[in-house]
Amino acid sequence: MKSAFKSMLRLMSAICLLLILPACGGQKPEAGKSAPEVAVDLGTSELYTQRERSDAMLVVRSKFATFAGCELHSIRYAGDEASNEENLRWLNSLADGAGFTQVAEFLTDFHSPVEDGPYAWERDFEYKDYQWWLARKKDGDWELVSWGY
Repeated sequence: MKSAFKSMLRLMSAICLLLILPACGGQKPEAGKSAPEVAVDLGTSELYTQRERSDAMLVVRSKFATFAGCELHSIRYAGDEASNEENLRWLNSLADGAGFTQVAEFLTDFHSPVEDGPYAWERDFEYKDYQWWLARKKDGDWELVSWGY
């Protein structure tokens, strides 16, 4: 029962995020202009199901939505190669030995704000292959541990 409830809660959260964050940049489109399309590529994996990759991608999109003025163009799963022991040790060290057992990397392309903001990005710049590192304990929820180049 507890597992079914947790699955239903995840599904409802995913649906809400997809409805609330269609542009995923937190930006509001200019009057008369629609929100930009975001290309999503969950790729294939022998380690994670499409649902698991989708859940991880939603964690990234949720964080990205807090970056006011940024415009997300694409997000993609970096592939199973990033899910290795070296990266797992690195993310556990960043999280004070959280005991993560799984790791996933996503890459985004986006445009930074034209105006100065609270982030250390170049103004009005197109970022490519911006890294997002997630980790989780076996069958747990994905946690965003690190992002940037």
